Amino acid sequence: MNGASPVLIGFLVAAAAILVVMAAVARTTIEPPETQAAVTSTGYRLRKGWLWALGAAAVVALAISLPSFPYGKPATLAGKHFTVIASQYSFELPQAVPAGTSVVFDVTSKDVNHGFGIYDPRGRLIAQVQAMPDYVNHLPLRFGVKGHYLVRCLEYCGIAHAGMQGAFEVR
Repeated sequence: MNGASPVLIGFLVAAAAILVVMAAVARTTIEPPETQAAVTSTGYRLRKGWLWALGAAAVVALAISLPSFPYGKPATLAGKHFTVIASQYSFELPQAVPAGTSVVFDVTSKDVNHGFGIYDPRGRLIAQVQAMPDYVNHLPLRFGVKGHYLVRCLEYCGIAHAGMQGAFEVR
């Protein structure tokens, strides 16, 4: 096994462990069966232990991951603000946005819910937020690449939804 990959080694170790478990299970079938009462009490004890272990693992996973959740943290709203208003079936957008500096899109809607999805010059979705009536969502961004950015509605908003798009330049 000269130069075996870690994935192959991990697979072989896991396969060996599974074979050992299968052999142990097969060995227990040679012995006479246990009474139902013995099996039931052991099963309930194991089930209770697994429940507590799983609960503890869930609490630990939550405690580890909770600090990295973005919810509840104020967004960094420093930078030049640009108002975006969505309405069926168009966007009111700025003509140009500066490159290399922090900007904030203040996104709202005149009528129904819309999606505000920004696609970079290569056609990749880089950011999105909901446009909702009577509410302003703030989308902070920094554009590192100059070029033509496309905006598409990502929330079905009516019969002409598929054609709802706009664009702006990053200079």
